[in-house]
Amino acid sequence: MKVGIYYFGFLFIIISSNAVQAQWTFNADNAGYYTDDVALFSATRRLSLKEDPTQPNIDKTGQGSDFIYEPSIEAEWTGHNSLGEISFATDLGGYVFTNQTAFSHGLFDFEVAQSFETNTKLSLHYNFVPDLFLGENTFLQLTGKEAEYNETLSSHYWSFHIDQNLTQNLVIRLLSRYGLRNYNAPFVYRDTQFWTIGPHLEWDISDDVAILVGYHYEKGTAEHGRVTHFADDLSYTNHYASTELKIKLLDDVTLNFDIDYEHNASMSHLLEDERFGANENIYQGEVELEYELTHTSQLKLGWQHGNRKLSTEGVNVKNNNVWLGFEYKF
Repeated sequence: MKVGIYYFGFLFIIISSNAVQAQWTFNADNAGYYTDDVALFSATRRLSLKEDPTQPNIDKTGQGSDFIYEPSIEAEWTGHNSLGEISFATDLGGYVFTNQTAFSHGLFDFEVAQSFETNTKLSLHYNFVPDLFLGENTFLQLTGKEAEYNETLSSHYWSFHIDQNLTQNLVIRLLSRYGLRNYNAPFVYRDTQFWTIGPHLEWDISDDVAILVGYHYEKGTAEHGRVTHFADDLSYTNHYASTELKIKLLDDVTLNFDIDYEHNASMSHLLEDERFGANENIYQGEVELEYELTHTSQLKLGWQHGNRKLSTEGVNVKNNNVWLGFEYKF
């Protein structure tokens, strides 16, 4: 994480060296959730074009319900230089589980962006999730004996965006990213690196309606760190598509409606691997109401439902998340 922070800090100093008219803005969010499956909560909440849609879910689902608290704060510095507008933003947050506290974890995101007079915007992002608890998992030792160990994951990815205004109300974005999933011992053979490419399209249809659509293609490989005697290869290809619709119903009420589809296909070449030839389809929908209390604060009420089916299993896995949140800008 230190490398990512130093890199963005250095880049921020270089870009902003001749900046003027700089200003700070802050956003504070507090949200409370109820989930009926703690094993899937984090992965379903990050299934979004703006997040990490391929964050690994937990192998053993159905681990019970819980209430979760999500505090977060975002700080953004904006200024101007000889090229145009520049910004530097950091978003720090986390999920705090009430009963199953082992699943609590932090979320960190950093961004540097530069806009140009050609209506082009370039941005670099670094995202870090440390020590994400994935539950107890079975480890097969060389002797053939099975043992249960706590499995955790630290996730890093670096993302580069090119945004171009095609018209005043239409923006196309080209996204690429590279990331690492690093597992704790004894699951280090699962360490995975991945890369992602894809387009996004943002369209302000009218003053009251806006839509965001996007597609990601991703390939992840664990071959560089896999020991041959473990029949547990996490290598995959992923297709992800999403539509996010925002409709202003009243002056102070907005409806957000999201639909997500994800297809994961295993790339394992090991016949004895339970993932060999397997694929997974995920369908997810979300609806959220935003009520503007003042120009600087709003309430959010939402519901999210997910349905996922692994080809090697006979049943669908479903989960629900509901939340009530408060956002304050200053």
